[in-house]
Amino acid sequence: MLIIILAISILSTGCNISSGPPESEESVKQKVVAHLISKGYKESEFNIEVKYYKSGESKFGGPYAINVVFNDEPNVIYGYKYNYKSENKDITQNGVAPMEGKNDKNFKHAE
Repeated sequence: MLIIILAISILSTGCNISSGPPESEESVKQKVVAHLISKGYKESEFNIEVKYYKSGESKFGGPYAINVVFNDEPNVIYGYKYNYKSENKDITQNGVAPMEGKNDKNFKHAE
């Protein structure tokens, strides 16, 4: 009986570990910071928000919702995708969402 309980607890612990995020939100945020710095931005020029959604695979182009707002364009949210399953784990911009003036198509930071 003890062996069965032990086996079940090990299996359930293993399932919980594998169902968590592949990387922490902070780790992904630092990768986005590095990507933007490689594009010539300074870390003080933008703000990043990263959220992990276990069931958000198709919603954001991956389980991480990555939003970047640049200080000189505060009414626009730039969406990024973290390709955590790829070999080089690259960061790519996958959307632009103006919060006001939706007719404006002159986005300063579109990649």
